[in-house]
Amino acid sequence: MKTIDMANRKSVNSKRYSLLLMAVLMMMWGCSSDSDDNGQGNHSSFVPSASPTWAMDWTADAAAPDWKEPDVTRFECSMTMLVSLQQSLAAYSTDRDVMAVFVDGDCRGVSYRNKLANGRVEYLLLVKGTSEETGHAMELRYYCDSLHHMNVLTALRPFEPSNLMDEKYHIHLGVENGSGKYPVSTQVTLMLPQTLPFTVNPNDKLAIFVGDECRGIGSLGGDAYDGWRVMVYSRQAGETAQVRYYSAAKGGTYTILKTFSLSGSLQQEDVSF
Repeated sequence: MKTIDMANRKSVNSKRYSLLLMAVLMMMWGCSSDSDDNGQGNHSSFVPSASPTWAMDWTADAAAPDWKEPDVTRFECSMTMLVSLQQSLAAYSTDRDVMAVFVDGDCRGVSYRNKLANGRVEYLLLVKGTSEETGHAMELRYYCDSLHHMNVLTALRPFEPSNLMDEKYHIHLGVENGSGKYPVSTQVTLMLPQTLPFTVNPNDKLAIFVGDECRGIGSLGGDAYDGWRVMVYSRQAGETAQVRYYSAAKGGTYTILKTFSLSGSLQQEDVSF
């Protein structure tokens, strides 16, 4: 009986020792995780990676419009408008694209692509109207066929007959202006902490995501502690956003665990690693 009792005691002591060892190892692992040099603590996760090629996807599902030139016999007045595509939109430009101006919901001028020798893309519009419509609001619409994307600008100067190519009616249109896919924009300033788990590098990158969609690419204002500026685009205000930061020094990407809502106006957010 004594032999059996001694064996049982050894078995119990062995189990206690195993449990104690597991507890110690778990405590050591937890401490190591919280102070991980890669920043894999409470505020971010880190994944080794090559420099990312983050970019906005402006591809949409707008149908090609069937805009018609206005009946000139209805209107005794006209004015001109010149629209130049910014590079963000000119890069997707094709001869299948079309632009139009509307007054009171009525199409008053249609134009097609004019690609200049220097590579610029412009649209010259002759907008028709009546003298009674002087001062009426105008709306510019642009359909990009390769993206199936529609831009609609409503913040235009009003109808002004015989404006003689006034510079006020020379518009520079970017893919983000009046986007039908992402109509809401939020200007976000992201402030980094004074202590970072990496050395800031000119090749660092920052982007803001909604889910798995890149919604804005950051630019650095001065140095890291002046904040990163990001224009973030969304389908509606209130969408939940998350920051991703690529560190060239670390050779990987941090995903900031704290999320925030896009307000549709100016906002500032603090980033912790």
